[in-house]
Amino acid sequence: MGAFLAIALEWCAQAKSKVVEMQALQALKREVATLKKEKLKLEDAYQASLVEIRKVEEAATLRLREADQKHADLLGSMAHLQAEVAELRVVAENSRALEVKLGETEGELAAKTEALNLLQAENDKFQAEVNKLQVEKEFLEKQLATKDSKIEELEKANQDLLNDMAGTFDEGFKEALAQAT
Repeated sequence: MGAFLAIALEWCAQAKSKVVEMQALQALKREVATLKKEKLKLEDAYQASLVEIRKVEEAATLRLREADQKHADLLGSMAHLQAEVAELRVVAENSRALEVKLGETEGELAAKTEALNLLQAENDKFQAEVNKLQVEKEFLEKQLATKDSKIEELEKANQDLLNDMAGTFDEGFKEALAQAT
C-alpha cells in the first residue's frame, strides 16, 4: 500500500507540474494571438501605406510626365526662340524696328527659362517625396519581418513544450505501470 501511495503522490506531483506547464503554454498561446493581431494591424497599415504610396507615385508620375512635356515644349520653344534671336541679331544691324522685336523675344526666352527652372525645382521636390515614401515602405517591411520571426520562434517554443509534456506523461505512465506490475 505504501508503494501505491508513493505512485499516487508522484502522479499528483506530475499533474501539478503539468498544470503549471499548461498555464505557461496558455500564456504563450495568448502572446502568440496578441502578436498575430499586431501583425495583422501592421499588415493593414502596410497595405494602407502601399496604397498611399501608389497614389502619390501615380500623382508624382503624372506631374513628372506633365513637367517633362512642358520641359520638352519649353526646350523646343527655347531652341526656336534662340534661332529667332540669332536671325534678329543679323537683321538688327539693318533695322532699328527689328531691334525692338529682338528685345521682346529675349524677354520671352528669359520668362520661359525661368518657367523651366521652376518646373525643374518642382520635379526635384516630387522626387524627394517619392524617396521619402520609399524609405517609409522599407521601414514597414523590416518591422513586419521582425514580427514574423518572433511569431515563428514562439510557435516553435510552443511545439517544443507540447512535445516535452507528451514525453513526460508517457514516461510517468510507463513508470507507474512498471511499479504497479
